[in-house]
Amino acid sequence: MDIARAWLNKLKSKGKEKSSRKKESNVKEGSQKAGGGEEAVSNVTKQKAAAAKQYIENHYKKQVQSQQQRQERRNMLENKLAAAEVSEEEQKNLLKDLEKKETEYMRRQRHKMGTDDFEPLTMIGKGAFGEVRICREKGTGHVYAMKKLKKSEMLRRGQVEHVKAERNLLAEVDSNCIVKLYCSFQDEEYLYLIMEYLPGGDMM
Repeated sequence: MDIARAWLNKLKSKGKEKSSRKKESNVKEGSQKAGGGEEAVSNVTKQKAAAAKQYIENHYKKQVQSQQQRQERRNMLENKLAAAEVSEEEQKNLLKDLEKKETEYMRRQRHKMGTDDFEPLTMIGKGAFGEVRICREKGTGHVYAMKKLKKSEMLRRGQVEHVKAERNLLAEVDSNCIVKLYCSFQDEEYLYLIMEYLPGGDMM
């Protein structure tokens, strides 16, 4: 009897050890999976935070630049009026006219642009995942080049970062040697870049 009891106790002890090891293994696997999930979430959060930071920095940078340029234009007009010996009343009228135009420009800047604001005209170029058309802004009649890029093709070809870099470069650089980007917007299917139109500027 004593031998049988000892044998049964030994089996129970082994069973407990196996159960304990299995629980520890499950806990470790669960911890590893949770850690992987947290790492993935952490990376997504970091990317979103970096994008938000970049947006805020660009927003305030543009505001400061806009204010400086506005003041420079006013100073330039005042200097020209003073040199031209224009009467004080006429100076006031011209400065008021400038202020009105500046306010209208700022109002247009706040307006969210879209395809409805432009009239598409002639196609002047076609690429792997997009096309370029001459377009006319309905509100002003100004002519631009509209670059229309299909988002699904950009993703399929792995060109998202390339296009993003191009857009950021054109938006930030102010040079007579680089085509100006006036605005950009998107819908569910396409990304649109409204750029300076330079007729006859093709390089063969």
